[in-house]
Amino acid sequence: MREKRRMISEAARQLGLETYNLRTWEEEFSLVIPRNEKGYRYYGEKEIHTFEQIRDLKNQGLDSEEIKQKLSGNIIPFPAEKQIDASEKMREFQKVLVKIMGQAILEQKDYIADQISSKVSDRVAKEVDYQFRLRESEEEQRFKKLDELIRNQQKAREEIAASREKKRFFRRKRKEK
Repeated sequence: MREKRRMISEAARQLGLETYNLRTWEEEFSLVIPRNEKGYRYYGEKEIHTFEQIRDLKNQGLDSEEIKQKLSGNIIPFPAEKQIDASEKMREFQKVLVKIMGQAILEQKDYIADQISSKVSDRVAKEVDYQFRLRESEEEQRFKKLDELIRNQQKAREEIAASREKKRFFRRKRKEK
């Protein structure tokens, strides 16, 4: 039975990659990809498997040199600092998570503080405005009363002055008689 051959677009789709990834990796890892009579690349199961390995190794964080060595079968043990066990990965993940959460909390704290400040400022401004209007109203009432008292006093003085004038007038008339 013949092996199924795929064009580059079909292979990329099957691998969940873009076609340029396959071309780049072909060159980067010196892969020999068979071509048809027209010079088009075609991918069999062997090539698909190779690209799956490359994709998986890249997803694990290996660099190109490490992937080349794995593909060639010359597996060189990773240096000690690269051999991170699961608990170390978990600790690193937790540190990153704590850092992200801390930053998110700080951002939320700042946002909430701004919102509270804004609302408090609005309320304070409204209260100050209310108190200002209340004082203006009270002062207006006080000035109206003061104005009324002054007018009444002026009227009383005018009446006193008029009555004095009448008295003088009548005193003169009495003296003249």
